[in-house]
Amino acid sequence: MEHTLPMKPKFTRSFIERTLSKRYFKKPYDRFMWWRSYTPKNKPLDKRKPLIDRILNGDFEVGPYLMEIELVQHNMNDKYLSAITSGGEVDYSKYHQETSIDRARMKRLLEDHEKEEYRKLDDIKRLFLVKFKLTSEQYDKEVLNTSAKDLADFYYRMEKKYGTYWQPTKMPKQSIY
Repeated sequence: MEHTLPMKPKFTRSFIERTLSKRYFKKPYDRFMWWRSYTPKNKPLDKRKPLIDRILNGDFEVGPYLMEIELVQHNMNDKYLSAITSGGEVDYSKYHQETSIDRARMKRLLEDHEKEEYRKLDDIKRLFLVKFKLTSEQYDKEVLNTSAKDLADFYYRMEKKYGTYWQPTKMPKQSIY
């Protein structure tokens, strides 16, 4: 009897692990963030650093959460195959029990992904508006009509088109006496 697997990950397990190992460290178990398995190799820069430095550091790159969800789906498929009895039938109660933590992990990873991506997009927009003195409508139009291949390329195109806004330094005034 042939079984169709319940989860349909887009990528192979080896591809996911290879991709994650390029930009992330495998995290040891953390009881407060037990659902996360990877942490970035590059520490995010301080918010006071220039926007382009933060972009080049990878602070606004997509997080590992979707790839981790795919790994969880591979693990759930493995548990599904192990839940097949000697008669060829699937023991769904065993599968459901063994994957309960995996399902909770997937839910939390998806929530983290949505929250972090929303925050990153909001930060990028706010920083571009301040840096180039754009209106929100101008920014939205530029984002929709851009042919830039990545965020750094988009930054350089906006810099060329709008120029940067000169901001005075926050140094105290010196007295002449």
